Amino acid sequence: MKDLIKFYGVIALLFLYSTVKSQVDHRLKIISYNIWNGFEHTKARSDKFVHWMERQKPDIVALEELVDFKQADLQQLAKSYGHLYSILLKEKGYPVGITSRYPITLIKAQVDEFWHGMLHVKIKDIDIIVTHLSPFSWKYRLKEAQQIVDYIKSNSLNNCMIMGDLNAYSPLDAIWLEHKAPLRKNLSNWDQAHPEYGNMRGQHFDYSVLSTFIAAGFDDCIGRMVFPENKRVSFPTATLYGWNWGDSRLAEVSERLDYILLSERLSPLVQQAEVHNDPDLEGISDHYPVSVVIGQLEK
Repeated sequence: MKDLIKFYGVIALLFLYSTVKSQVDHRLKIISYNIWNGFEHTKARSDKFVHWMERQKPDIVALEELVDFKQADLQQLAKSYGHLYSILLKEKGYPVGITSRYPITLIKAQVDEFWHGMLHVKIKDIDIIVTHLSPFSWKYRLKEAQQIVDYIKSNSLNNCMIMGDLNAYSPLDAIWLEHKAPLRKNLSNWDQAHPEYGNMRGQHFDYSVLSTFIAAGFDDCIGRMVFPENKRVSFPTATLYGWNWGDSRLAEVSERLDYILLSERLSPLVQQAEVHNDPDLEGISDHYPVSVVIGQLEK
């Protein structure tokens, strides 16, 4: 009798293991990372990036600021952390790109009418838009956002995510962003010195870009799920200023500029959302990466 109980116990454990493994196998871990002028051609930074990626084991990675990268360079970088597939938007300026464990279908690579461009690919029945919006003008960013929304609607991209450095603020961050007087002052001073542009709306932070995506049905899952709010900070890193991680001065100028936005059909599949603003990421970029984990997309 005891042997029979043990036998059924082993069977139950094997069934549980196979069920859990199946659930894990059907998850997708997705990362977006602005790598600061192509790691500024610094091997130590790219090596640290690869080491972190190897530990994260992502399935899909969107990259911004692939400066001076050719398609072969992105392919080599992707292979270093186990991704056999990659696409680069362009080979001049500030390209965006994407890498994946799974085959990538290129749908559209658009540079015209965008500051840095828009890359549309399809991976495992998911339409992915990778972009890097204007760093200088909220009006230009808003125009870019509306173009992306119109493109998504006109092509009926229901299983869709938007990834990248959007250089914009989410209304979900207003509760903590509005108290950052030094950040407001820094941005206002920059606008005064560059009247041809403008990141602020007068003396106010601009939330219209992210509101455009949210109004179109996209979920800012990081803003919805990550607490406390300071865990959402994606810019700047201490590395930008040559400071140490945790320097108290960073809190007054910290922002969230990097996003993974999910369509209404994908939003319920989110299992985890995170901004990786911890000491392990110092020394790589001026931005911290963001990630989400989503479950299986039903057919």
